[in-house]
Amino acid sequence: MTVASELAADAWWVSPFRMLQTNLREQDASLDTADAVAAVTSLGYDTWLCNAGGIVYFYPVSQEYQRAATALSERESGDLVGDALSAARAADVRFLARFDFSRLPSEMVAARPEWAFIDHEDQWYIEDGLTAICPTSDYHEHLVPEILRDFVRRYAVDGIFFNWLQYPEFSYSMKYKGVCQCVRCQALFRAAHPAELHPQTMADPGYPLWLQIAREQLSALAARYARVVNEILPGTPVMLADVRVDVAFLETNSWLTGHGGGTWWKHTPSELASVNRIAHPDTPALVHSSVNVGLPFRQIAEQPSQFRRYIAQALSRGAQPSTVVIGQANSTRFPCLAAAIDLLQFYGTHRGLYAGYRSAAEVAIFRPGGGPVLGSVQTGDVAEYRGLYVALQESQIPFDVLGLQFQDTLTARALSQYRVILVPGTDGMDDALLTTLDAYVAGGGSVLLTGESFDLAGAARLQSAPAIGQTDRLEEVAQLGGRYVGPADGEDVGPLLPVIGRFSVARWREGSVPSGLVLSSQTPFGPPEISGGNKPDSAAHALVRAAFGTGRITQFPWTAGRSAFESGLTALDQLLRQEVRDLVGGSLALSGAFPADVELTVGRSGTSWIIHLVNHSGGRADRVRDPVPLRGELHLSGSLAAAVTTARAEVADHPLQIVRAVDGSAFVHIDLPTVLEVVRLD
Repeated sequence: MTVASELAADAWWVSPFRMLQTNLREQDASLDTADAVAAVTSLGYDTWLCNAGGIVYFYPVSQEYQRAATALSERESGDLVGDALSAARAADVRFLARFDFSRLPSEMVAARPEWAFIDHEDQWYIEDGLTAICPTSDYHEHLVPEILRDFVRRYAVDGIFFNWLQYPEFSYSMKYKGVCQCVRCQALFRAAHPAELHPQTMADPGYPLWLQIAREQLSALAARYARVVNEILPGTPVMLADVRVDVAFLETNSWLTGHGGGTWWKHTPSELASVNRIAHPDTPALVHSSVNVGLPFRQIAEQPSQFRRYIAQALSRGAQPSTVVIGQANSTRFPCLAAAIDLLQFYGTHRGLYAGYRSAAEVAIFRPGGGPVLGSVQTGDVAEYRGLYVALQESQIPFDVLGLQFQDTLTARALSQYRVILVPGTDGMDDALLTTLDAYVAGGGSVLLTGESFDLAGAARLQSAPAIGQTDRLEEVAQLGGRYVGPADGEDVGPLLPVIGRFSVARWREGSVPSGLVLSSQTPFGPPEISGGNKPDSAAHALVRAAFGTGRITQFPWTAGRSAFESGLTALDQLLRQEVRDLVGGSLALSGAFPADVELTVGRSGTSWIIHLVNHSGGRADRVRDPVPLRGELHLSGSLAAAVTTARAEVADHPLQIVRAVDGSAFVHIDLPTVLEVVRLD
């Protein structure tokens, strides 16, 4: 339990709320606060997050390291925060204050150089005349608590948000700055790991160790700030990105030009919400979506249909919808503000449904841990995970996402609720989780294992895995081009499958059952006259099944997820999906039959079953246009099919017919004309 939760008479933030953040510029300090509050409510929100201080202060200050916004002089009161708080109170709108202590004007830092974040090139991290401040510095340790004490004595706000309270490895312009090299950070690392070199970048061996230190430092700092605030304003929630305090604050901005060379992953809002809601079900998760595109182009409005999808994804995983806008809330400049009103109003009128919402998925997938900058920045084999994610999503198998950054929550009890768990390689899994996963299988669970699952010596990291050791490893095009995965007998009975990434030739545990798929020998890539003629390699099994205890495990000793994700070939998706369905060992309580663009999630609220259907159609995956109307059906089986008597489309606001089959199963036909439909079964 957090400090705020312990002291709160009414922990308002654990109930559904809709937050709008106005990320004010210095010139906005003169805004009309009554108009600003009216915009908040008219756009469908009930909570306002507004700038208070840090880089620039929007209330009267006097310390040498505090600089007030110049436009404050245009206000009669000289105090934007005070005026905004009064206007919010008058309209029954909650008011939260935003602080950003991540940077200061460089001339201020020149007098205190020990505060500066030192990048991997041993230079001050400076951008736009501002110097980044290391969270380990005295500024955060001593001065920030004093600033907060002064603030909460003056303003009885409803909560406080800390922007960029992190070790900022990426700049706003997406330049990689690396791990802080200041004296204090190096001393922290050396004290914890005296035999290791302090890392400079994500690529260094000590980086995973640094991540743990960074998370511990930020968590301790956030906890201290929360105590400072709640000593004066008891029951005041604190939130920040990447460290969970009272609310998990999940930033999901997309971008135009790629992040680190990558493309926006359209499932980011959904996966981050799932990771946090499953790991910490009693802590609200806030999906914070921007009405502008990524940071280097933040004056540019996001596509309205893209923004609506953000909101739909948040709701589908039981997260709170939240929005950030640059400057004042102007729906002419940012049309997506008005485009999402109906979804926000739907959320507001269905507070009871979302207040008690919990996932009821029977399948789960492990996700590589997030980095320290944004939750969407991952370490590990991301493509392998994403290929498995897409295979589940496109077949409407409801699933939860289990984040490896929260391994301490992945206990035997937590895993026991799932019939099947997908494991996209064991990289990043600690020994405790490996042991728990083995016990899960031994106790009757089922696992689909793909990707890299051997240690550096070639031994299997999971005792339950069919493979007990690696005898050879083939990598990338040089060794895997001119090969394919196909039938062991060499017969042409279906599509041949590419291997993109890695393939492990393995020794198999006694009793393991090969599927009949093997890797072929290698032949020249071309010209065509000399290509082909491959032979199946009987020692290179590509899919092997085995029992372990009372459970089952299926292993692809290769990057089958990455191969599916990067190739886009449906034959690979179908192979993965079929293995999941076989491991389920019967029908899921609830699944769907929709076009591949539909994502289905399932949960419970009270005695009701709640199904969200998100329509991802409408153009490019990274930035959708208006969705194409789709239709399909829900499949109900077993006791659920027998128990359900009514079905209702909550967004369309009409009842649905339940069609019962002779085998006891049931079907519900559903139209999905827009981005979201929510079905209630009772």
